[in-house]
Amino acid sequence: MIRNTLVSSRSAKMAVYALSLLLLLATACTRRESFPEESEEEPLEAGAEGEAGPVYDGQLLAQVVFDSVDYIVPRQELLQPFIKEFGDGTVVDKVMIRKVQDKKDAAPAYYLVGLGMRNGAFRSMALELDVTSDNSLYLSSKGGKHMCTASAGCGFCYFTFSGNKIVGCECDSRVPGNNCEHKVSATNQLLKGARLSNQRQDERPRP
Repeated sequence: MIRNTLVSSRSAKMAVYALSLLLLLATACTRRESFPEESEEEPLEAGAEGEAGPVYDGQLLAQVVFDSVDYIVPRQELLQPFIKEFGDGTVVDKVMIRKVQDKKDAAPAYYLVGLGMRNGAFRSMALELDVTSDNSLYLSSKGGKHMCTASAGCGFCYFTFSGNKIVGCECDSRVPGNNCEHKVSATNQLLKGARLSNQRQDERPRP
């Protein structure tokens, strides 16, 4: 009799334990469903959704073919934009694209150059061009701008280079006092509002 009572009591305890375990598991399952698991996908960066990347505003000016510059935009159409870019009365009468290559095994750089005069003093401006994989040459507003202004007695200024980069200006005359002033700007507005003919919407480099 006592043995049967003990067995019944043990069975009752095991039943209660089993019921408690089932309730605990059921509660755990419910909480897991209430809070979604972490996604395996990487989270989007803040502001990435719906935002457009920076727009490249470069315009095609020329293409290098067999080491020669083939002008897509006639050079005379760039005279007025250069005059406007100087903005100080400089009259530009010559525009060209110049290649600079310090070493044969290094990629060359290209500059759009405008030459002119202001009150009898020589002025020049060089703008850095972007080069695509097919050797097309583009000018964007992010192209660096270099200007040289000759002092009295200096008839012409040369750009000086370190590698393929313009670092200064030098007078063609070595007479003391004949100098060239070098000014630099990280951007330019040469083609802002300009209407150029023969533009091709080809491959464009990324900024």
